[in-house]
Amino acid sequence: MAHDKTQVAEPQRRWLVPVAAAATVALIGGVTVWGVSNRGGSPQTSSAVPSTSVTSTASPTVSNPKATGATTSVTVPAYFVGTTSGTGDRFGLYREFVKTVVPADATKAQKAMAALAVAMNAQQLNTGGAYLQPWSGTSVRDLTVTPSLITVTLSAPGAKGDLSDEQARLAVQGLVWTAQGAVGQGMIPVKFAVAGGSKMLLGTYPTARTYNRPAKDLQYQVLAPIWVTSPDRDQVFSAGAPVVAKGESCAFEGTTQWQLKKGGAAIKSGFTTASSGCPTRGTWEVKLGALAAGDYIFRMYEVSMEDGKGVVAETSKPFTVR
Repeated sequence: MAHDKTQVAEPQRRWLVPVAAAATVALIGGVTVWGVSNRGGSPQTSSAVPSTSVTSTASPTVSNPKATGATTSVTVPAYFVGTTSGTGDRFGLYREFVKTVVPADATKAQKAMAALAVAMNAQQLNTGGAYLQPWSGTSVRDLTVTPSLITVTLSAPGAKGDLSDEQARLAVQGLVWTAQGAVGQGMIPVKFAVAGGSKMLLGTYPTARTYNRPAKDLQYQVLAPIWVTSPDRDQVFSAGAPVVAKGESCAFEGTTQWQLKKGGAAIKSGFTTASSGCPTRGTWEVKLGALAAGDYIFRMYEVSMEDGKGVVAETSKPFTVR
C-alpha cells in the first residue's frame, strides 16, 4: 500500500474497533491487506500443480467475453462500488450475482475473467447510477490461477480522476473480491499487472504487491453496511405467494429498519435484528407476506444511534409481483 489513508471510519458508528487496528495498513508475507493480516491462513503452494490461464481481447464494454465453440450461461459473483447512504457521501462494496456466458468447458480462470468483466461494467445493470464506474475503459487481458496466487492482467492501470482515496481503495478491493469469489478457493492473494507495463493501479496502488480482502471481523471497512440478498434485482413473484426479504448487515446491535414501498408510498414498515451486530456481519430476514400484483421496492436502513433520526446506511431492491 502506498499510503495509509485507506481506512475511513464512520463517526456515527460506536462499535468501531480501536483506531490503531482500523487505520494500520499491514504488509504481511508480501500480501497487502487493508487493516489486517490474512487470518484465514496462508494458502498452500505446490509447484506440481500447473496454473490455469486464459487470455481475452474482448471489448471492456462487453460483459460476456467472446468464446469460440459451445457456450453456457453461468451466474458469477461481482462486486461494485456504491453509495451506502442517502446523502451519497459514504461508499462500500455491494455483491450481485449476474448471469454471463462462458465456454462450455470454462476453467476457473475463464469464469473469473467473466466475473471481472461484469464487475468492471456496472452500467449494464439497471442501477440508476447507484454504482460507480472506476474501471471505465479498462478490461481484463489475462488471468492466471494457482493454489497460491491469482494474477490479473489489465489493459490499462485505470485513472483515478475524480475518485476519492476511499473510492479508489474500494475499486481495487472490488476486483480482489470478484476474482476470489469467482475462483472459489478462499482468500488467495491477488496480484495485478498492466499490459502497458504501468507499475501503479489508479495512480496509487503498486502492481509489485499482492492484495487480499480483510479478515472477517474487519470486512465492515470494505463491504456496504447493508445488503439485500433476496429478492434479487427485479425478481418476479407470483401474486398471492408469500415474499420473504433476506440480507446481511453490519449495524449497531444488529438493528435495522425496513419499508415496503409501492407507487412511491410505504405500505408496510418495521424493524429487524440480525444474527449479530457490528463489527461482525449478521444475517436477517423479513416476512412480507402475500402481496398483490404490482411493482415494489424493499428498503432496508439503519438509523443513527446518536439522534435516532439520521439515516447512516441504506439500500433497496426493486421487485415485481404478478
